[in-house]
Amino acid sequence: MTPTTLWALLAVTVAAGIATFVAIAKARAKALRALNERVRHIDRSCAAGGHNYQAYDTGYRCATCGNHVSSREGELYGRAEDGRHERRREPR
Repeated sequence: MTPTTLWALLAVTVAAGIATFVAIAKARAKALRALNERVRHIDRSCAAGGHNYQAYDTGYRCATCGNHVSSREGELYGRAEDGRHERRREPR
């Protein structure tokens, strides 16, 4: 192998290593940001002072963000677009 070919191979290897390191660092930073984000938006006033529930249908709905809570144990709660969740003390 000539010295020129050897140096070219070394330069390509170093460049690939640097590109891989940068890609890994960006992926880790993106993953850490995703871990700290909320799953869905909660209004600032609800997060600071709690929900402001008012009677609605058969349960209660927050006047600010629209979160729904049933008035009976085991019924569904949560926002309709997020999908409803069952609230039970014991599993079925």
